[in-house]
Amino acid sequence: MKLNANPFFSLVDKSKIIVFICLSMLFLSCEKENKFAKTDYKSDFSKITQTTLPELEYASENSKEWQIINNKIECLVSNEDRKISLRTRQLGNQEGDLEMSVHMGFYNDEISNLNKNWAGFHIGSKSDFKVNAPNSKKGINIGMCTNGALFIGAPSPNHKNKTIIEALKKGVNLKMSISNHFNNYTIDLSVIDTTNGKVLGRISKKDIAKEQITGDLALISSFENIENENSNPTKSVWFQDWEIKGSKVTLLTK
Repeated sequence: MKLNANPFFSLVDKSKIIVFICLSMLFLSCEKENKFAKTDYKSDFSKITQTTLPELEYASENSKEWQIINNKIECLVSNEDRKISLRTRQLGNQEGDLEMSVHMGFYNDEISNLNKNWAGFHIGSKSDFKVNAPNSKKGINIGMCTNGALFIGAPSPNHKNKTIIEALKKGVNLKMSISNHFNNYTIDLSVIDTTNGKVLGRISKKDIAKEQITGDLALISSFENIENENSNPTKSVWFQDWEIKGSKVTLLTK
């Protein structure tokens, strides 16, 4: 017997299939739109009374190199690899996604020929905050140089981005996302104009191993012009509205 012998049932079956496809597409669209809906952490120091980094959920190798003032996180030095980590959240071992953004700008906007002056995100290190031990696992640097060049991993001698350099005078939004495809991760990084929401630059890197997407969540400032111990420190960068969300984020117990 032919399945399409009855035109009525054939029409009903086709209608069911069409409805099923439409509902499936709607579900997938909503899932994609809402996977980052829950904010796991967002910095807000507008009404703080605390003064020390641990009270504010942060840790660094030298707390004197950072301060919280005017609702901003400021790095007070222009040295290499100065990190400030979030004590209460990490990237867990579970499969998942991450979205992280921060409003940032440079105090020290000196442009190095080799793009060694930069700031942004650092993920994946392993720190023991209880004893303030050094990182035992190398993480990934994801950031923007003072000349407007973006990078994932390590800065390269890219050309200047004049549009981003101009936007940096008033601060920009730096946004990164990590997506999971069969345990191979992709990192996307973009810089966004705060006045109109326009994307000024974007890069991505594929085939990131799962092992690299576990560990610390940190902000970082790194400048090649190492300061002399006898000289006055030079502020390097400021961060504001650090926001973290995604299913890869794990809450740490105190």
